[in-house]
Amino acid sequence: MYQIDLNADLGEGCADDSQIIPLLSSANISCIAHAGSAADVASALACCRQHAVVVGAHPSYPDRANFGRLSMTLPPQQLLDSLHAQIDWLCQQAQLAGMRVRYIKLHGALYNDAAQNPALAQLLTEFFSQQYPTLALLTLPAGALFSTAKQAGLSVYSEAFADRAYQANGQLVSRQQSGAILTQAQAIAQTLQLVCQQQISCIDGPPFPLQADSLCLHGDSPQALVLAQELRQALQQAGVHIRAFCQD
Repeated sequence: MYQIDLNADLGEGCADDSQIIPLLSSANISCIAHAGSAADVASALACCRQHAVVVGAHPSYPDRANFGRLSMTLPPQQLLDSLHAQIDWLCQQAQLAGMRVRYIKLHGALYNDAAQNPALAQLLTEFFSQQYPTLALLTLPAGALFSTAKQAGLSVYSEAFADRAYQANGQLVSRQQSGAILTQAQAIAQTLQLVCQQQISCIDGPPFPLQADSLCLHGDSPQALVLAQELRQALQQAGVHIRAFCQD
């Protein structure tokens, strides 16, 4: 039987969190450096607890003006101090909600930069190893952070995206490029191809092999709820078991 984790980025101030969460097995909760509020986070955590959805921290560059989607050049210690404050804050909020943060998934531009920049990946790997050695990482399987963290002995899981187009090098197509965001029909087709055939199509070459532990859909999309509903239905109809990648 095929199985996959289904996750979304939540606590970002979007209206559909409470309806999306029951459809998921994992939730990446904003640390409010890029979006959302303490109230949004508390609501998302309470809903995750109610529906037994595993919780991860979703830290970012400290850039609410751009939703964390633009790269920032920060002194290394300033970046690490920001991430430390963000993750610790979410861990405290989760504890108050009777939950436990199980993993870290970087957000937006920081996620992409860590996948493409070996020096940044090394910096983050050392930081996570020292400060959060018991937390897993969720990241792109073709990226620098994935390989560097694996080599360091961290628990690392691979992620694919339901609603984003891919390049032949395994990286995501930039949101600035036409066709970067897939239609619902395209997203469902890509998901079934990924889970059942362990490969994925790309915009600039033939399909390439890709194994993923988790599948992400973006909670800030206007169609996020409909896509989550249709994805879950399509996966179940294909006999795919939806199960959190982080298990006790």
